[in-house]
Amino acid sequence: MAGDEFEKTGPNDEPVSETAASERMAADSAQHAAPASPKRKHRKGLIALGVIIAVVVVAGIGFFIWHEQPSFCNAICHSPMDYYVQTYDDRDPHNGVTVHAEAGENCLSCHVPTLAEQLTEVIAWTSDTYPMTADGTMLASGKEFATEEFCARAGCHAAGDTMTEITAATWGFAGNEEIYNPHSSHQDLALKCYDCHGVHDGNILVCNECHALNMPEGWEAPNA
Repeated sequence: MAGDEFEKTGPNDEPVSETAASERMAADSAQHAAPASPKRKHRKGLIALGVIIAVVVVAGIGFFIWHEQPSFCNAICHSPMDYYVQTYDDRDPHNGVTVHAEAGENCLSCHVPTLAEQLTEVIAWTSDTYPMTADGTMLASGKEFATEEFCARAGCHAAGDTMTEITAATWGFAGNEEIYNPHSSHQDLALKCYDCHGVHDGNILVCNECHALNMPEGWEAPNA
């Protein structure tokens, strides 16, 4: 029995149990274990860095894709853009933006902001100084965009890339006699694009203030 229980001796030749001896050997092994290899630590650091970079890249790509969508505009700028995004999604045939949406165009297809413009908008949003209309739905300066220089840019409209080409392609429009052309104003070119083309609201055929022309689908008569 003594042989079974005290087969090993300690530093002072005192007998110890096999269990105690095993625990002491394990402690000695742990104490003298070799430190982790520097190469292994370096490899783990590179893996962690790679994961962080991958997450940042994926997040950046996702943010860029979202930035191209109309939902980004009112998510960031809130109420000033709500109306415009809503009209984009409504697909109302009376609104000019519907044609753009059905063609796969989005906000940035027409509105390409500069860094200065974006900073100005951020300041206006944070200070709540957007120039809104009296009913609080649209930007009061919205019609300033709908100019010949803005709308008749290269590659924008199927009728032509310049105002001259658009005018030449719209004689006898929508079933009317060939003498009529909505883009060839006899009012000394007093009309602007936005007088008829309401991109985010109804399209109005101003010609019918005096004439009785057939209106394109989705268009309204003045004062309707």
